[in-house]
Amino acid sequence: MIRLYGERVSRARAGVKKTMSGNKYEVALDETWELFGQYMSGAHAGLCCAISSEPLSEAAETALDSSLAALGYGREACTYIVSADLDPQALFVPIEGLDPICIVAADGKSAALLGQAYHLAVPPGKATRLLGRTAVSFLDFESLLKTPQDKQIAWALLKKLPKFGEKRG
Repeated sequence: MIRLYGERVSRARAGVKKTMSGNKYEVALDETWELFGQYMSGAHAGLCCAISSEPLSEAAETALDSSLAALGYGREACTYIVSADLDPQALFVPIEGLDPICIVAADGKSAALLGQAYHLAVPPGKATRLLGRTAVSFLDFESLLKTPQDKQIAWALLKKLPKFGEKRG
């Protein structure tokens, strides 16, 4: 398990050298990928962050990508984090470094870890707010892609994410 303040991350960070000539958000984003890239895939600056305890199948990524496109985020708008070897603090850092608009927890384990990272309940099947971001969580997103009826259940939950550009109160 990788820990935020553990030796492995500290040694990795010691080699990171950044100039401040760029945008401070780009610097944070690049550092996030340098430190946690082995756990991440997808869009470099994703508008949505999907967390799963195991890598999502291609079908699940495609379904999520299509859903986000329908909500106005465009294609390939998601960064995927596999949380299996991360502790709550170590999960918090890449999410905040990515600074997505919304978060999807694809399974119960990742939802529980996300809740620990943000010190809030992340109930399955519902939308919640995590430091100003809308988050939805599934018990098992992959299993909901097997039948048309279950796909509608997944879509109903994903529609609780804000449409891109929509103002939140």
